Amino acid sequence: MDFKLKIQMLLFFGSLLSALNGVTMAASGVADVYAIRAGRIVTVSSGVIENGIIIIRDGIIEKVGDNIEIPVEAELIEADSLTVYPGLIDACVSLALKKKPVKKPPDSSSDSDGETSPPESIALLQPEWMASDWLDPKDAKIKSYREIGVTTALTALDDGIFIGQSCLINLAGDAPEEMIIKSPVALHIGFARQRGDYPSTLMGVMAFQRQTFLDVNHHRLLWERYARQKRGWRRPLANKSLDALFPALDRRMPVIMLADRENEIKRALALAEEFRLNTILAGATEGWRVAELLKSQQVPVLLSLNFPKPDQVTGYPFKLKIEGPKTEPASAEATSDKKSEPEKDDAEMSEIYANAARLSQAGIKFAFCSKGLKKPEDFIKNAAKAVKHGLAEDAALRALTLNAAQIFGVSNQIGSIEDGKIANLLLTTGNIFEDKAAIHLVFVDGKKFEVKKDPSKKADNNSGAAPANVSGAWSVTVESPQGAVAATLTLHQSGSEITGEFSSEVGASPIYNSRLSGNELEFSVKLIIAGSPLEITFYGTVTGNSMEGAIDLGEMGSAGFTAIKPEYQRL
Repeated sequence: MDFKLKIQMLLFFGSLLSALNGVTMAASGVADVYAIRAGRIVTVSSGVIENGIIIIRDGIIEKVGDNIEIPVEAELIEADSLTVYPGLIDACVSLALKKKPVKKPPDSSSDSDGETSPPESIALLQPEWMASDWLDPKDAKIKSYREIGVTTALTALDDGIFIGQSCLINLAGDAPEEMIIKSPVALHIGFARQRGDYPSTLMGVMAFQRQTFLDVNHHRLLWERYARQKRGWRRPLANKSLDALFPALDRRMPVIMLADRENEIKRALALAEEFRLNTILAGATEGWRVAELLKSQQVPVLLSLNFPKPDQVTGYPFKLKIEGPKTEPASAEATSDKKSEPEKDDAEMSEIYANAARLSQAGIKFAFCSKGLKKPEDFIKNAAKAVKHGLAEDAALRALTLNAAQIFGVSNQIGSIEDGKIANLLLTTGNIFEDKAAIHLVFVDGKKFEVKKDPSKKADNNSGAAPANVSGAWSVTVESPQGAVAATLTLHQSGSEITGEFSSEVGASPIYNSRLSGNELEFSVKLIIAGSPLEITFYGTVTGNSMEGAIDLGEMGSAGFTAIKPEYQRL
């Protein structure tokens, strides 16, 4: 046998072996090939496909349509009663991070090289901080977000001034590098005020921001001069924080400004205009008040679905006039149901829910985010409230998918169901904005995740269920940025009426605004921190004699907590 013939035979048998290997892998369920036969496919970019098929191979949507041949090696998913949507994108959240590293203020005992350290203050000046360096694939919250249909998130720290650089991740993967879609995405700048230290006012924050950008310009001029002629000039000092701001001032990197209130938004836009920043606004809970300004400057918005209470909004009480397409008039039965829900019947909150509709009417591109939201499951619920208060359903869906992808420059990868895009999908019963909708399957990077609902948990969270027994003394552990803090909570219960006292090393306070619905407990306390009163709100889920949840610390961010009745605590 001559040499050429041997080579041809080796190539032939090699191809045959590879083909047989593929069949063996498919038979064993290892092959990464799926075929979804769905009753309805909402592509977002190209309308709706009835009775369509999606082929997924190696994490990519290979083909989508209504007349597609199913590969023999594919795992077939019969979903003729389900609707397929693109995976949802949370456009601004602090998620999947190992910890919140914050550089110490200059007057503290920080290391001379300025390395990040455990947080003892807000992030004043750490634009060099990269979220991608601190990703934690084992973060328990990832599963919670994935089970509500969120497959992608823009993650970064959520509090500070020059906070750091964000990273766009898929919510699956055993290692950080498996999660990253794009890094860095943008520099994040906020308006957090220090308590009892500079900058403690909005004007102080603005002065700090402006002076920092002026310092960056001066720092760059020194280095440019030194690059032209080194002899005779003192070498400029290295400063990685100022260096990290060069791409923002050169408009090579977008700047996400975290601003909620009208005066913050106006000042953010003024700063952006002065230094010619490529700006994206995040939060914007009072965005409707500056809709024309946002439109004139062509600023996209990452709109928070963490709805404030009316008295937390500037200029309350207020009225908005929502114009444009209206939803169909509700039937008498639907109206009756609506009135049975006090929140929906609250005209003041209706104006807040209409924020998205107002931005949409102004022609402003926006995506939804969960910035500040304590419960992941409220992400879709609050998007549905925006729909019920004037926002067109297709606009709401785009705000959860394709708009975010376009704003972040990755619309060729995610945001819609198209050939060649990453296989981020969710399969649900019915319309995603309806209360009866339930998510059954989620695909992230082509990996299949089943969403299993806990029937007992559903019963506990039912507002019609009997209230949990919360009466007694609770030993509380608050997971603050500085570490665990011990406290005591004493509760007195009469049905759903809750009174009591919260006590810690900073003092004691009676609880107020308490609400117990099933096993969900909410209450507020007022503590004196650094000489100033601070209202904090607890959101807890009670399971027997234990409780866990989150704490809204207002301008200081958020924290988690756990509590247990000492007599039931295991030794």
